[in-house]
Amino acid sequence: MSGPFPFLVVAPLAFASSLVLTPILVRVARFTGYLDHPDPRKSHAEPTPLLGGVAVAGALVLAAILARSFFSTSSALPRPGFFIGAALSLGMGLLDDRRPMPPLGKLAGQLAAALCLVLWGPEVDWIRANPFALIGAILGVVALLNAINFLDAMDGIVGATIPITAAGFVAIGLLYGAPVDLVLAWGLVGAVAGFLVYNAPPARIFLGDAGSHLLGFALAALALQSLQGRPTLAHLSAVALLLAYPLFDVIFVIAVRLAGGRPVYVGGVDHTTHRLGRRFGRWGALGIVAIAVTLNVCMGILIWGLSDPQPVIAAVLISGLGYAIFGVYLRRIGPTP
Repeated sequence: MSGPFPFLVVAPLAFASSLVLTPILVRVARFTGYLDHPDPRKSHAEPTPLLGGVAVAGALVLAAILARSFFSTSSALPRPGFFIGAALSLGMGLLDDRRPMPPLGKLAGQLAAALCLVLWGPEVDWIRANPFALIGAILGVVALLNAINFLDAMDGIVGATIPITAAGFVAIGLLYGAPVDLVLAWGLVGAVAGFLVYNAPPARIFLGDAGSHLLGFALAALALQSLQGRPTLAHLSAVALLLAYPLFDVIFVIAVRLAGGRPVYVGGVDHTTHRLGRRFGRWGALGIVAIAVTLNVCMGILIWGLSDPQPVIAAVLISGLGYAIFGVYLRRIGPTP
């Protein structure tokens, strides 16, 4: 599809599809018992539907079909590994939402989805040709699945983070010709923004593990797609910056739990968003996270096309120093009681 913004039509189609499908999935969740029940470490006081991830997945598929059928969009379908891995991520999450899986079982499902994406998804030859890069990519996908799952601890946070991050991948595709699947990227912008209408505080529906795993997998797919071709310091650094906040949150939570002698896989109220919420309220936390993600995404876009390593390294160091200071500040706030 030609024009200055190819495949842009997918975003409003995904947004409208999500607006329509999400209330339907609210009813389905209540009817089938897919509900997140209150407990001391959760902020909601009433059982809340959990099938938001299914609504987002349906919106992505429906938008792509509508764009191809009525707006003559033509793009290559993702490779089979993407569809299989996405189905595994969504299905594993649905199982976990119904009956919590043991940590090793969940990790096995995440590894299976990561293997599908790295081995049979985007053809990133330099990763597949190097055993160390291959292992690093698989572990990176698993880390991103967990990062988005960890980040989904407060109303609207992931719903705001994903559209901004996906828009960053759209930007490097349009500005620099990076090999990004614009249908998927535009679709994430629209579908998750539409879901955010119902997930903003106070949330009427949650993504659930199904949704957080699916969205983490989709971001991992965009990241791998963008790294096809010769790897450069600028490209690797830009992708890291685009994904910086979810990775910061999961590293922060793991470090805090290890320091406190607690299992990293047991949920709690020690996430960055919980701490921000204690100090600034839910809407304040949402705004701060959205600003942090936007700043990182802008930095990633700016450095993508650079050949001089010095500004690239400077951008990474500035971001890293900023998150280190932010982490110290959050540590002093303490978790939500």
